[in-house]
Amino acid sequence: MSPFRRFTLVLLALLLPLTPRAAEWSPRPLAEIAIYPEFRAPATVVAQEEARMAAELSARVVAMPARVGAFVARGAELVRLDDASFRIEHERVRAQIALIDSRIRLARAQLEQSRALAARGFISADGLRIRETEVGVLQSERDAARAALAAAELALARTVILAPFDGVVRERLAAVGDLAAPGTPLLVLAASADAEVHARVPEGQIDALQAAGAWTLVVGDSEHPVHIRRISQVVDAAGQARDVVLAGDGELTPGLAGELRWRSTVPHLPPAYLQQRDGRLGVWVVREGEAVFVALPAAQAGRPVAVDWPAQTAVVDEGRFALGLRAGQERGQAGGGAQ
Repeated sequence: MSPFRRFTLVLLALLLPLTPRAAEWSPRPLAEIAIYPEFRAPATVVAQEEARMAAELSARVVAMPARVGAFVARGAELVRLDDASFRIEHERVRAQIALIDSRIRLARAQLEQSRALAARGFISADGLRIRETEVGVLQSERDAARAALAAAELALARTVILAPFDGVVRERLAAVGDLAAPGTPLLVLAASADAEVHARVPEGQIDALQAAGAWTLVVGDSEHPVHIRRISQVVDAAGQARDVVLAGDGELTPGLAGELRWRSTVPHLPPAYLQQRDGRLGVWVVREGEAVFVALPAAQAGRPVAVDWPAQTAVVDEGRFALGLRAGQERGQAGGGAQ
């Protein structure tokens, strides 16, 4: 073969279209290869209400009928304090009111008598005003005594601490015989009904969480369907995550810990379909019968990538790794979705 003929064959080979023939690859619709990744976030079941029941006055603890782990109904007695001194004060104020009432009756009788005498001129106007003032002063003393009685009754009522809601005693912080002071926590009561699930979800997964049609709390081998109640509007600066509060469709026991799981509703391309061309990750799709490389800016190596393409989008499957191996064969296109 002459040198000229050999040069001609090499030149023709270089000028031939470099796009692979359709027989060298085959497409599949996106609907067949798309995956819907499952997301997970740590979650715990938290009592909607948890109160640290504390004393409101200074007294010795004489009874604590509620034991740790026991269920108590709303209004049940949790702690009883020594009420002897408060009962004494209550009785003293009641006696004081009775005494003032007697003095008021006497003062009123004297006032009526003075009015009768004043009408006949035996008592001056100033003397009559003195009697009226005495009755007014005694009535004010009675009002003050009644306020003191209300305070004594309130203090007496506070010697018994009642459950503010249905719940379970989680912890006892005092014992019978201890001297309680105002503000001293005596026990911890957790609400037993309507527990909430608290999860910390990365900011980048919030949209997928909201779009998901179902959410599940997985604790060991058990699964509990839940639904979203609220999502915090504040993002934790350190972890770049938000607090998400969910509620169970059934009864959940406070203290349980597990995972919140949900699936994305957006189709994702499996990482095996991603290839790199000119420093960009993308995938080969079919356009007008030809394999075209479409770059995906959000793609990360080894991770599925979300796409907003129609389900019938043809993605090159068989033979995709042979596309563009020779120089000049890469036909990467920056951005854009498949048509």
